[in-house]
Amino acid sequence: MSIKIGIVSEGVSDYWALKHITERYLKEMDVYTIALKPKITKQGKQGGFGTWQGVFEYIKGEDKLILEAVNEGCQFVIIQIDTDVCEQYGVSKNDKDVKALWVNVQAKIKSSIHPDFEQSILIYAICIHELECWLIPFVCTDNKKCAKINQCLNPINDKIKAKETIDKHNKNDDKVRPLYDFILNKKKKPIDIKDCSSYNIGFQSFIYQLDRIKEKL
Repeated sequence: MSIKIGIVSEGVSDYWALKHITERYLKEMDVYTIALKPKITKQGKQGGFGTWQGVFEYIKGEDKLILEAVNEGCQFVIIQIDTDVCEQYGVSKNDKDVKALWVNVQAKIKSSIHPDFEQSILIYAICIHELECWLIPFVCTDNKKCAKINQCLNPINDKIKAKETIDKHNKNDDKVRPLYDFILNKKKKPIDIKDCSSYNIGFQSFIYQLDRIKEKL
């Protein structure tokens, strides 16, 4: 039996990455993902409003998350958010204690979700400080660079610049999709993805939660 997981993310590039990581890591369980927010058009483009504001708007609003996740038949829902601008959504940024930061952002998300939603099916993809920080080990072997939590596109671009580069302005452009595919396809095996997660507490916590799915089903 297939397992359907809905994803609420800040942007389409975050969805591409989470889709690859989740489906590859849980491949033996026949997992597949769908985009709940933002939507992905048939052309692979981002449909509608994204960013952290879009994530909170979606999970708070008029039972939308509840109804859509249920109607779509999602057994689990991933909620992704970056912490680079966490102060804008009410959480103090802390580079010295990123574990506490993760906990505080999780608490903020939990307090923002409609109270009728079954929170036991939620998976938190809290990216410290952005999802691209998770991807550095996909293309880089320098331990110090792999552990970066700021300006994470720099070491990635150093490795892919022969093809093109990614920046914060084009990362959700469908034309950049091949670059993300190139990066993500460097790591397809669950053991390799788990090794990559060891550098970032947000990524590590995400993989831990995926492991709990294996135990539940």
